[in-house]
Amino acid sequence: MIQALLCKLNIRHDWHLEHAEDGGVYKRCRRCGKDDDSGGGGTGGNYSAWIGPTAGG
Repeated sequence: MIQALLCKLNIRHDWHLEHAEDGGVYKRCRRCGKDDDSGGGGTGGNYSAWIGPTAGG
């Protein structure tokens, strides 16, 4: 219940990766469904650190 309140207050979300139809990757909260619009934050929009190394990189 407290986690839902934190989402509503926009204090803390449970982010996970989603894949767009165009092949892009973005973050979405598991609890409330909000998309992350922070512009990439500390990773600079490069989510490869989250999903691991890619083949042929």
